[in-house]
Amino acid sequence: MLEIFILKVENPSCLWGRVVCGADGSVETTEHYTTLQAQMNLFYQDVTKDPHQLKPTSLEEGQVYVVYWAVKKSWCRAVVRSVITDPTCCRAFCFLVDHGEMIVVSLDKIRVSSQKFLQLPFWVRRFHLARIQPITLRVSVLTEKVELEPSRQWDYSATLYLHNLLRASTQTEAVLHELESDSTSIELYLTISNIKICVNDDLVANRFACYSSSGLDACDRFPLMLSPSILTQTASKCSDKQMEENQHSPSEHGGSSESPGASEAGDWLTTPSLSQSQIPELVSCEEGSRSEDTKEPMFFNNQTKHGPKASGAESDSSEETDFSLASALTKSLGLFRFLKFLNPGRGNQLEDKEQSQEGDVRPEARCRDDDAGSPQVEQNDDLNNRQPETTELSETGTEQEQDAASIVSETNLQSKTGDVSRSILVGSPGHVEASDLSTSVQCGVRCEEDRVCSRLLEWLNPEPFNSDPDAGDEVSLDDPWVKGILVHSTLSMEPCNTLEDAPITNSLHQVLVQKNYRTLSPADCYSWPAIARGCNTFVISQNADQPLGYLIPLLTHIFLNSLLLSHLSSSGPIAVLLCPGWEKAQMIYNLLEESKVSQTLHPIIVLVGIGKDEAKAVKFPKNCLLLVTTPFTLVRLLSCHCFLFLRLYHLVLDEADQLFTFAPDEMATILQHFQKVTSSEEKTSCPRQLVAVAKRWTSPMEDLISNHMPDPSIVITVPEEAALYGNIQQVILMTVESNKISALLGVLDFSPEVGQKTLIVANSAEEVEDVFKAVGNKSAFCLKIHKGLLDQLDFVIQQWRKNIGPGTHVILVSTSECLKSLGIRDAACVVHYGFPPSPKVFGYRLFCMAENFRNLPKQDQTDGGSPVSRSVLLISERNARHVVGVLRYLERTDAPLPPVLFSFAEGVHVAREDQKTDRPFCSYLKSFGFCRDRSVCPDRHRINPQSDQSALPSSGVIEVLPLYIKTASVFYGRLVRQNDKEFDKMASEMMSYYADKKPGAKELLEGALYAVQEDEIFHRVKILALPDHGQSIFYKVLVQFIDIGKESDVKSHQILELPPQFHSLPHQAVEMVVCRVKPADAEIEWHPKVTRAISQKIRGLQHRARAVLCLGNTVFVDPMVRVTQMPGTKTFINEYNVQTEILKTGMGVSNPEHLDFFRAAVQENSSKDGEEKEQRGDHASSDEDRRGICESNPAASMNLHENGEPDGDEQVVSRDETVCNDLSKSLYPQVVWYQTCDSVIITVKLMNPEGQRCNFYTDRVVYSGSVNGRSYRADLELHQNIEADICHWEMKSNQPVLKLVKQQQGHWERLIRSKNIFVSYDMDHVDDDEEKSSSCVFVENTGEDCCYLNSESGSDSD
Repeated sequence: MLEIFILKVENPSCLWGRVVCGADGSVETTEHYTTLQAQMNLFYQDVTKDPHQLKPTSLEEGQVYVVYWAVKKSWCRAVVRSVITDPTCCRAFCFLVDHGEMIVVSLDKIRVSSQKFLQLPFWVRRFHLARIQPITLRVSVLTEKVELEPSRQWDYSATLYLHNLLRASTQTEAVLHELESDSTSIELYLTISNIKICVNDDLVANRFACYSSSGLDACDRFPLMLSPSILTQTASKCSDKQMEENQHSPSEHGGSSESPGASEAGDWLTTPSLSQSQIPELVSCEEGSRSEDTKEPMFFNNQTKHGPKASGAESDSSEETDFSLASALTKSLGLFRFLKFLNPGRGNQLEDKEQSQEGDVRPEARCRDDDAGSPQVEQNDDLNNRQPETTELSETGTEQEQDAASIVSETNLQSKTGDVSRSILVGSPGHVEASDLSTSVQCGVRCEEDRVCSRLLEWLNPEPFNSDPDAGDEVSLDDPWVKGILVHSTLSMEPCNTLEDAPITNSLHQVLVQKNYRTLSPADCYSWPAIARGCNTFVISQNADQPLGYLIPLLTHIFLNSLLLSHLSSSGPIAVLLCPGWEKAQMIYNLLEESKVSQTLHPIIVLVGIGKDEAKAVKFPKNCLLLVTTPFTLVRLLSCHCFLFLRLYHLVLDEADQLFTFAPDEMATILQHFQKVTSSEEKTSCPRQLVAVAKRWTSPMEDLISNHMPDPSIVITVPEEAALYGNIQQVILMTVESNKISALLGVLDFSPEVGQKTLIVANSAEEVEDVFKAVGNKSAFCLKIHKGLLDQLDFVIQQWRKNIGPGTHVILVSTSECLKSLGIRDAACVVHYGFPPSPKVFGYRLFCMAENFRNLPKQDQTDGGSPVSRSVLLISERNARHVVGVLRYLERTDAPLPPVLFSFAEGVHVAREDQKTDRPFCSYLKSFGFCRDRSVCPDRHRINPQSDQSALPSSGVIEVLPLYIKTASVFYGRLVRQNDKEFDKMASEMMSYYADKKPGAKELLEGALYAVQEDEIFHRVKILALPDHGQSIFYKVLVQFIDIGKESDVKSHQILELPPQFHSLPHQAVEMVVCRVKPADAEIEWHPKVTRAISQKIRGLQHRARAVLCLGNTVFVDPMVRVTQMPGTKTFINEYNVQTEILKTGMGVSNPEHLDFFRAAVQENSSKDGEEKEQRGDHASSDEDRRGICESNPAASMNLHENGEPDGDEQVVSRDETVCNDLSKSLYPQVVWYQTCDSVIITVKLMNPEGQRCNFYTDRVVYSGSVNGRSYRADLELHQNIEADICHWEMKSNQPVLKLVKQQQGHWERLIRSKNIFVSYDMDHVDDDEEKSSSCVFVENTGEDCCYLNSESGSDSD
């Protein structure tokens, strides 16, 4: 049995209710539906959404929409029952499926229902009583008999009786039978005075209904009749308690209890009895038809207008008349129906009048049968002339009818459903006096006029009356502030919303269609009109990396304006597009080629390296009007071809934030030249336009707008960046979570000198209540709003928008989710009590101060003394993981940051790096020694001794064979070891195996080894990923060539089975990184021209290199030289140095800090290991023990060769070159050296050392000094002897330089006797040394183990 709650009764066959408790004990609470209601209100009241996209294009009857219910001031789900159309407007008659109400809504208050709002079932369900059907009283004039017969419509008295039963009950339960169309049949059980009755049977017992043919017959079942007095007994006992309980019933969240019409619905149950003359009569039809009253619903509102006292008055009034309302209905049923039948005239007239008034409002209310016409009136006249027969009939009637005929008092049964009021008359018309009748007629006419006026006003204005038009003013939908877009411009321009409205040419429109660029971004809508008109435009948006967003309107302006004036001046480009790197420049150039503008503008792309004469060699075509380049290249071109840029009209800065960050000096030079060219007198009539597009706001942009962009149009679609532009003062408060309220109260000024509006944003309704309670005690005017108070939203908005005077401080406490519904833009201060969960939320909070943002285009016109708006951010220990993002944002402001914030950020960085242990090592860190942005890089930036442990050589001369050139400085290939012929043997065996047959792979498994043929060579491959190919036979598989190193897609049918004998040899591919070179011009990727040149030069050729570091499968080499042996001799010739070849391209520069990071990492790991050893008391006392420590420690084994570049901070190193962990000793400085035929030049890499001392010995040099309080000491045991007396040292470029004079002239193979990780050869002088040297730089000891030699050499000279 289900526990239900009945909201409304139309008749016993139409009950609207909700299931409170299911048969299985599950309770359907209002929490889900309350949440749904709040979500719909927030969604449809969001001022940033375009209502035109939410409005339905057409209304269909029976479909579910979301409508605005003015009574509850909320958006509700509704089903459209009918559509009412007239010449002025369109309205819909809707049923609220969660509240059981029928309302009329105008079309502008109807929205399309989102799919997420249809997940929950409709809260209100329709029920009907099972097994019973209505009956009516039939009077036969001929036979003079009265009979009760089945009818199609319920009598109003039955509905009223059922209503009173429900009012008197304390528990409502039901047994579900079956679902019939849109209604569910039930047996309704009510508990009244601890007696449970079946309403279905009680209606039959009281002659309101009979059993249907499918149910029990009357002769088979005799239900127990409920005593009429039980209703009155229950009414007075339960009135107070029941009303208090029902205040918490589901009707609080739906039903008619909130509507004005419904709020009076309970009055007819508690209103004292009126005189009979005040009650209009009702009519009955012989055919059993009822008046429209049977179709009018009855609303249940357990809390009446007069409260418990009214209920008590009702009980007293009933006791005075000696019978209750139910008793009167039961005893006078027969006479009541008979009198209605005998006196239908006035009732018909009244009903006809009501029908004419209700026809338009309720189109489905068609209840007047044709039988109630004039023939029936004539019949009634005949019946009125037969009064004695009527009396006789009453006397011979049933006992109930005789008792009813003796009733001299009347009972008021007035019902107010919506705005319709009716009364039921019970009694004899003979007791009505003339004066009472006259009074009743006047009152009835007056009530009828009021009702008609109410109906007319509802039809003409279904929305609630707005007494304050100014308070209801909504922000225009075209206002960019509504969408969170900041637009500052001296010129007013209408935005373009579609491509059809965009100010572009037809040819460019076709280009956008071909590129599938069919929707304009918010930045495009507001920036395209300004760019197309030739205005200086500054744009910040998330789509700044898409050049089509500014290229199309720019090209339109050039075609229609600038192109016509270009023929009047000298040659050279009229527009220059500056890009942050060669990749973006190439992409924009390709777009220009695809846009088919090359025939008119003849664009070119120019990328000039750092070569001395490279810029001079550049030649521009005479018809070139558009140049795409980078700031570094343009500065070099200006130094050589400045006269070619005299007709520069348009300057475009793509990703301007990157340009000013990595090329600030070059940008200053370019802007100075552009201003000089465009400000000349002869150029006053020529167009001048500067367009800057960026993703972030940086400080140099203020100077760009103020000094180089007159009358700019500024469009910023990123709210948090708009706050930076608006110069919002950022205040950071570090506090503990328990002290946030005190910190908040301390930052607020409750007595400001000028009027101020402060917005406090919390993350939950509980925080809103806590803050409101604390601030409300301090502030005279404080407001609050959250999703549980959305019915007060209009009031809060009205109070906030009121003008305030000096000294007034208005404070609003809200949640983040309500901000879009509030539409606040004029706040002077925003306090982030709840930490913003994302940058987007943080930005939208800041945008609540948009009207107080700095306006650079109008800065000269505004008063500079206006108070600065500020943002207060409270950070507690719960927000530690967000500190990194906050710090990155705040570093771009001038806000003073507390030191603890930096320690928080450092701790978060360490924690994030700890979570990246399974990630690969950062490729940029390996290639160049730095990562562009570690905070967003997903790869690892710390050396892991376990995963980075390597078996590759970390020092010494090695032979390498590069096979796959990934970039100009990163290759994949094999290490060639002397007498190592296993790979060559395997390759020949594979050739022989596949020469006879080529078996295809039967089954492809991820991670398994297979073979692939490429250029007559068979390679071993490993499958990295298998696609979801379904039933397709032909598809591609991502594989890795394990002996070459490259990764590529291979067709599945080309993959061959690899026999097991070819699995045993380990992977041969090794990653090689050439040190001390990086791309020029702040690039992060090598230009393809450099990679292509290096690939053509070194691919497949054996080179000799010196290993300086190994990390996992990566070996760092410095230098890497192509060595050729002279035939028949022991002489080797260095053909080229790879680093030198890279630098010769002009696209690379020297990178001496490449290995600094790795050296510091080695020192850190070694120090940690040493501390662990000391804690355990395990000290190595001998050289062998120390070597054992280095071999067992992967971090310590990553040593740098003497000619390798050292790394970062210095370490303490013992004489035998092992790492010493005694930090009390002096540190070993970095030392580089080079030689001439008679001397050795040593440079100690210390800047401005103090307390220097240098001692020269015949076979040894000792240098010591200190920098920043740290002592350094270098003890060099020389490879050969020197003249100690004539050696000296001096300071050059703030660094000590030692000159050692050789005892014997000649070439030294090395500087010191044994290798040292801090001593390396000075590669800046390697070319000069090679010219003067008569022997090879690389001389090997052939007797040394694990020595890497040229495998092709087989002569004795090896």
